[in-house]
Amino acid sequence: MPTPGKSFTVLVMAGSRATGDPLAVATGAAHKALAPVGGVPMLTRVLRTVHAARSVGRIVVCGLDAATARSAVPEPNTVEFVSGGDTPGASALHVIDTLGLAPPILITTADHPLLTPDTVDEFCAASAGLDADVTFGVTPGAQVSATFPGVHRTHYRFRDGGYCGCNLYALLSPSGLQAPRVWMRVEQHRKRPWRIVAALGPWLLLRFLRGRVALADITPFTQRRLGLRAVAVRLSDPAAGFDVDTYAQLQAAEAFLARRATGGPPTEPRTAGLTTRLRGGR
Repeated sequence: MPTPGKSFTVLVMAGSRATGDPLAVATGAAHKALAPVGGVPMLTRVLRTVHAARSVGRIVVCGLDAATARSAVPEPNTVEFVSGGDTPGASALHVIDTLGLAPPILITTADHPLLTPDTVDEFCAASAGLDADVTFGVTPGAQVSATFPGVHRTHYRFRDGGYCGCNLYALLSPSGLQAPRVWMRVEQHRKRPWRIVAALGPWLLLRFLRGRVALADITPFTQRRLGLRAVAVRLSDPAAGFDVDTYAQLQAAEAFLARRATGGPPTEPRTAGLTTRLRGGR
């Protein structure tokens, strides 16, 4: 386990679909990570954030070559570029093996333009203080829905509430470095929460479907089933649970940034739409 305050190496996952990402096509960007949000490429926003975070030392971008990303990198001499694999899990494992990285490692994504330095530091500080091999960030789904009404988000429904993932993961121990191998088994199901839970065993899945699993219950199950102590870190900013995969989400992100810049209210009066949910109860 890392000592509190120790710098994290951050992996910014910037892979994209081989046949052309719809968001890149819609915005005319050469790559999804370079799609502009409020006139600024998403990758630029994420790199500015991790540069400003007190917890981050080394910065590695995975899945995007330096020549393509050059115009989006605010401080090119402080960023390393490594090719990616076929999936996010394979890409993370490739970077860790290629560079010989050691914990603690923070993993986030290039499509996270609303991420802030405070959230990064909050997550890293909380993770460093836990007895865990792996941590993952979550934020209450109700707060995400209230902040971005009408926008499609995936919720993970537990006994103690619904949560949205935050695309923030920390690998904190030598055992934790094997987490990408585990993720490779289930990442194709990341939009179907019950399939991810099923990977931890039929007993947990049955309890989950009956609404009897609390978020904290994931830790003992992962330890027994996978040999990894995985702990959720609840984050205070609902925007941490909002990444940008579609043009509608991009528009919502721009509206949020505009409101934040002017000190306006966090939400606007819109009709809430459907959110992808797995009902963990009746």
